[in-house]
Amino acid sequence: MAIRRLSYRLGQEPDTGTLSLVPSDPDVSQLCENEGRLRSAVTRVMGAPDSDDAGSELSYSLLPDGGRLLCAALPGQRVEALHLSADTPGPGPVWPIDTWRSASWEGERAESLGSGFVESELPVPEAHFDRELLVEFARERADRVAPFLADVRRLFEDPAGRQIVLVEDDSGTVARWIALACASLPEAYVSALTFTTRSADPRRAPQRIIGIGPDAAFDRSDDAVVEYLYRVHDGTGGGPESPPTEPDAWARLTAERWLTGNPPRPPRGAVTGPEGPFALIPLVAGALRGSRGGGGAGVTEGVDGADRADPTAGPDRAGGADHADRADGAGCADRVDGADRTDGAGCADHLDQTNHLDEPDRAADSDRSRGADGAGHGGRADRVGGAHRADHLDDGARTAPRHAHPGPSAPAPLVGLSGDTLRAVLDAFTHSVARGEADDRTLGELDQLCRGLDGDQALAARPLALALVRHRLDACRGRGTLPDLAAFEGLPLGQEAWRELREEYGDRADDALRARLRDPVGTWTEPLRLALAVGADGGPGLDEAMKRLADALLHPERRDCAQAVQVLAALDHAPLTRRVLRLLLVDFTERKLDRLRALADSPQGDWLRRNIDDAPLTVRLAAAAAQWHGPPDRLRGVELFERLTGFLSNRRVEDVRTLNLLWRIVWRNDPPDRAEQPRVARLCTPRLIIEADLGRRVTGWLREPDRCDRELVDFAREMRKDPKLGAQDRDTAELLVTAQDLADGRLAVSRASVARLKELGRKVSPLGMVLRKGVDERVGRALAGANPLDVCESHGLQILVAAGPDLLGAYRAHLLEERTRDRLERELPGCPAELAAYYHVWRPRKRHGVTAHWRDVAAELLDQVLAPVLAHLDDHRLGQVATVLRREGQDVQEWTAWRHRIAQEQS
Repeated sequence: MAIRRLSYRLGQEPDTGTLSLVPSDPDVSQLCENEGRLRSAVTRVMGAPDSDDAGSELSYSLLPDGGRLLCAALPGQRVEALHLSADTPGPGPVWPIDTWRSASWEGERAESLGSGFVESELPVPEAHFDRELLVEFARERADRVAPFLADVRRLFEDPAGRQIVLVEDDSGTVARWIALACASLPEAYVSALTFTTRSADPRRAPQRIIGIGPDAAFDRSDDAVVEYLYRVHDGTGGGPESPPTEPDAWARLTAERWLTGNPPRPPRGAVTGPEGPFALIPLVAGALRGSRGGGGAGVTEGVDGADRADPTAGPDRAGGADHADRADGAGCADRVDGADRTDGAGCADHLDQTNHLDEPDRAADSDRSRGADGAGHGGRADRVGGAHRADHLDDGARTAPRHAHPGPSAPAPLVGLSGDTLRAVLDAFTHSVARGEADDRTLGELDQLCRGLDGDQALAARPLALALVRHRLDACRGRGTLPDLAAFEGLPLGQEAWRELREEYGDRADDALRARLRDPVGTWTEPLRLALAVGADGGPGLDEAMKRLADALLHPERRDCAQAVQVLAALDHAPLTRRVLRLLLVDFTERKLDRLRALADSPQGDWLRRNIDDAPLTVRLAAAAAQWHGPPDRLRGVELFERLTGFLSNRRVEDVRTLNLLWRIVWRNDPPDRAEQPRVARLCTPRLIIEADLGRRVTGWLREPDRCDRELVDFAREMRKDPKLGAQDRDTAELLVTAQDLADGRLAVSRASVARLKELGRKVSPLGMVLRKGVDERVGRALAGANPLDVCESHGLQILVAAGPDLLGAYRAHLLEERTRDRLERELPGCPAELAAYYHVWRPRKRHGVTAHWRDVAAELLDQVLAPVLAHLDDHRLGQVATVLRREGQDVQEWTAWRHRIAQEQS
């Protein structure tokens, strides 16, 4: 093993003017094996400062024999080179770009660094590229990060991607792009990422990443240059660059990690998994660990607190000397041999045809900080160039960057990802879980990732969530245990995912549940939990379990009831609870209703009331009745009935089934008290009572009402339609309705209607006092408002002459109303037949059957209603009235005598 420091200065041939390297100190020998060839290689790969007073430029190249060449072109035409032979381990925690503009290049060189060298003897890094600075750098160029990283990854594909040309105003920006690539790449590729921070002739530069200035001799006007030969990224805006390509999932995810302030931590060492070194899961795993440690908005450490690997660990942690040759699939290695490029695909030039890359073992963590104790490089970091960094980490803790990036709502690893990129990332995770490649720690991190997603990202993560659930179910099955299904809560599993789980695991879960049903009810909790999660809906085991739980609830005196409540409470599964409570109503009988009330009165009634919103209406009503029947409410009868209607829409009973249920709960098969029956009818409807076959239980209101009002008439109108109503009750309802219809004019006063009225009166006699008064008043109003010709024709006069005070009072009151008297005084002079009919009805009668009360009423009506009409009759009209009376067989002389008496009294 050997590390050799070579120092040169640029000399100019006097004859040709070409630049060449000459030893900086001719008196100091730096001859070694192949030194001449090394000088040629240095000439080929070295960068050049823009001017004598500019900072140094850096290049890093691979040699055909596996060696590495690190060259610093310094101001004053000086060139320093560091050659690491193929069997030299390293470079350990120091990336080649770390030595950019290191003050160590200015120091005295050693003759030779032998096999016992330590890494502190390498050029000391200046901490230009700690993570804070790289995060800020990436955020300032957010749109360019993912395309750049995508091109970096393509450098290591098969076939290899094209060389990357970075056009920047200063080489410091190029150096930061290179550092960003090193911090993002898997460890195994960092030592193969060759570069030069500044090249005057990029066409001859063999490195993978080439930095140039805007004025470099590089013709970008040729479309072939930017589209087919190179990947040109222009940060100056001064010329054409390569057309953008869609970044791959790794590049997008890595870029987002930088932009969200939670930089990636590439895997350490060689990666052997199917996903290869560019696996996505490590990116997410590190981000989630970082989020737990300090949030996604700032630069955070992983849970292991590891910075880039401890540089004091010695050469054996750096991968030894076994720099395995990389197959062509790893990308075209850049070799320095003076040969022209073999194709236009962007592969670097080679010194020979052997395409092998050095694979020194590098630490994966991209933390660029150096501890204050100088442990990063043998205690020299704090004194290189006389500078001391004040922004190092303290015990792994990093302060937030100067420009904090707002914390995302979604987990940091997936912020900004969508479409095909998001699906590609999540598909990679899904396949890793499905193949069983993820360890428990990664599974937990992916689980956390799924739970933090929403919207479109949650939809895209459903396959991953499904894979996680399958993994857990299979693992539990292999151990013969039941999974903790609470762990599935919060995962974005859609209906389709559950359908797949039921198809795959449903029968097994249902069979396991059915086998456990032989055990006591209290042991069913976990088998039920599994069956509910993945069991086929309606499986025989689940159906049997629900039926047995429902049966246990209906026997609150047994121990199984308490155990069933414990199981249902532990599961806290609303759909299951609803289905079990519905099963309480299967083959429902009054006996079951009594058991429901007993359940509500038992200690398990508290659970029932807590879940009352999930219960069917029947269960809710039974539970409420049991509660309100006892203290402190102690409700009975219609008070309880009305309170229970509060569970119903509009607080009214609107269907037969509900009315029958409430009736059985409150009164069983008994009728309500007569005083309660009107309230019962108001809370539903008389028609509904009849439809529920309960009409016979409320006829007390019809027989003995407190008052005969319109509500009672409406009730009677409906009740007479009840086919099961008794004849007496039906006739009573018919009588009341007929009297009301006659009074309203809906039924004409005719011989038939009056005959029907008389017949019904005989059938229901004797009527109660309130009902009799109500009927008489309505009949009295009907006869008073009817045409007197109809009253005479229908034999209504027979009702009047024998009527009692209630009927005649209503009759008299109607005719003596001022409005009625004015109308008759106005109309009767022109209607001799009606005038004659009124006289016939009211004329004095002394025959048997005429009540004294009628004689008084008739006499009063003759004097108060008919007498004023006489003043409006002339001889012609008086003759017409006499003619009508004569035709009807009435006593005309009696009419004439009454008329003369009235005339004498008025005179």
